[in-house]
Amino acid sequence: MLIGIIGLGDIAKKAYLPILTSVEGIDLAICSRSPENVTRVQNQYRISRATTSLNELFQMGIQAAFVLTPSDIHAAITTQLLEHKVDVFLEKPATLHSSDTLALAQLADARGRVLMVGFNRRYAPLHITARQMWQDLPIGMALFQKYRTSVYHPRLENQYQDDTIHSIDMARFFCGEGEVVNTIQYVSPDYILGAASTIALEKGGYAMVITGLQAGSWQETYTLHGSGHSMIVDAFSRLRLVGKKEEIVQEETYASSWKTTLEGRGFNGEINHFLDCINRRSQPLTSGWDSVKTQQLEEQMVARVTHTQV
Repeated sequence: MLIGIIGLGDIAKKAYLPILTSVEGIDLAICSRSPENVTRVQNQYRISRATTSLNELFQMGIQAAFVLTPSDIHAAITTQLLEHKVDVFLEKPATLHSSDTLALAQLADARGRVLMVGFNRRYAPLHITARQMWQDLPIGMALFQKYRTSVYHPRLENQYQDDTIHSIDMARFFCGEGEVVNTIQYVSPDYILGAASTIALEKGGYAMVITGLQAGSWQETYTLHGSGHSMIVDAFSRLRLVGKKEEIVQEETYASSWKTTLEGRGFNGEINHFLDCINRRSQPLTSGWDSVKTQQLEEQMVARVTHTQV
């Protein structure tokens, strides 16, 4: 199978290229607008097929593609790929608007193509174990918290689309669907400093998605409480399930560098899932259709700001 990699930025370098260049049974063709990036990656991984033109990539006969470009051009590139009947793995966010993602999902079905969106956290082994352990226990309250050490987005919409969307998707992964009640945000004149959104869950209970950008270190945790049980998940590393008569603790043991944590962070799992869906001609867990739901929830959060602290 010939697979195209479109976009050779940080996420391609850190995650996708190290894994895809080691997968047996596939050949790669790389594409970037930057000739320098193309040459560097081509030499580093000894990839024979390389171009700066999407049309040339089609002429090479690619059967599937990983779209790892900036988000604002995802829709245009993916539309062309699907029209050429190429299966597509699309890094999150799928597009900048849920309506555009919906159009891609519809086009993928019309062309009989696989369309998958890269929410890697759903494929992290520890998170899969945590979801299996919680099963269908009722949720009274759930918290999905993510903290970073620096601000970098000017508006809530940008922050939620680019980064917080991972937490929003994990809220759906653990809690199911819901309706946004409200959002509060903390801002400076130039940047978003933090925000919290509350979701009323369809099955009862509430979930909160909390983002803070002035922390002392990167932190990401998921906490579920209900029916006499509590689960605390330190993303990618440790989970603790506590009941009235039991306590289960599980830890991941991988090292902390990107190169050795790709499996623990879910990148191997999501890539393998995409390739399996291509072979089986089946819908991925994080399909275009499912990504629409995550984006719609994110858009509700941005639209329902009830308080702004400056």
